[in-house]
Amino acid sequence: MLALAGCQNDDTISEERGIDLQKSLSPVIAGVVEESRATERYVSYHPERGTYYRAIPGFLWRASLAEARFGTASSASYRYSGFAMQVETPGNALDPAQICSGSVRIALYPPAATLTASGARFDSDNGMGNEASSWRGGVCGNDYFQLRALDDDGDGMWDRFRYSFPPSSGRVALLNSAVPGSWQLREGTGVLASFELPELDPEDIARLPRPVPHLNYDDATGLLESIDIQWYLADGLEPVDNSEMVKKSVVALLDLGTDGELGEQYEAYGLPREAVFPDHPWRLKDHVQTREEDPRIVAIQFSYEIEGVAYRYVWQD
Repeated sequence: MLALAGCQNDDTISEERGIDLQKSLSPVIAGVVEESRATERYVSYHPERGTYYRAIPGFLWRASLAEARFGTASSASYRYSGFAMQVETPGNALDPAQICSGSVRIALYPPAATLTASGARFDSDNGMGNEASSWRGGVCGNDYFQLRALDDDGDGMWDRFRYSFPPSSGRVALLNSAVPGSWQLREGTGVLASFELPELDPEDIARLPRPVPHLNYDDATGLLESIDIQWYLADGLEPVDNSEMVKKSVVALLDLGTDGELGEQYEAYGLPREAVFPDHPWRLKDHVQTREEDPRIVAIQFSYEIEGVAYRYVWQD
């Protein structure tokens, strides 16, 4: 599956055009692949309303883009960046204009105190919410909250809404840890959904396969030809070739330029070895033939899910 997504920051672009663009494209930061909502661990279903809330707790690591360029990443290459929670709900469950204008208060409350990298504190009395947000082109948010509308089938109607607490693009806003216990999504003082998190230790990685990408590109033009993917356990010397843990992953190429975000996204299926082939002319950002208007490889992102928990890796200089 391929999705090309862009988000313009030009104020001269009409809101209607921005919404049409966002509706026709899946977002680059797609999180993880959904195998089955019905069997997910972190689902709160309301039969009287016919709606559900699905939480995706997730951890983020970062590495140098140069190591993806040469396929040299090891366990020591990855730097833990933090924890975030996504919550999804169907398109008939809310009015995004009310939430993004602040007339309806939406926030996620951890069960106990947790800090961000910048020192902000959230707990059961102080949630990450929608203050100072504005609805534009299918998305609104602040440093600790984001609401994004998703059009899965491209029919011009919102199918799902995704909350992010906080958005993973803001490094300093990511939470330092995942506090175990009941995380509550509230509308005002009312509880919309509760999600019971067990102990989740991001450093307990010995059992988790990690992706190691390798960019194949043309030396003369700087054009990307493909991305080879291998998976390793911890510092194992041999690639993993028989793990049932990762059945599907999401790979994204990102260009986080001054004019917005451009990306191309693919699904890669399982282990041991995968390759993805871009449909668009991505170039190395520092190649002599790369122009400012070209899609430049500024970052690569991998996402996958094990037992309802998302693991995301971003290679970016």
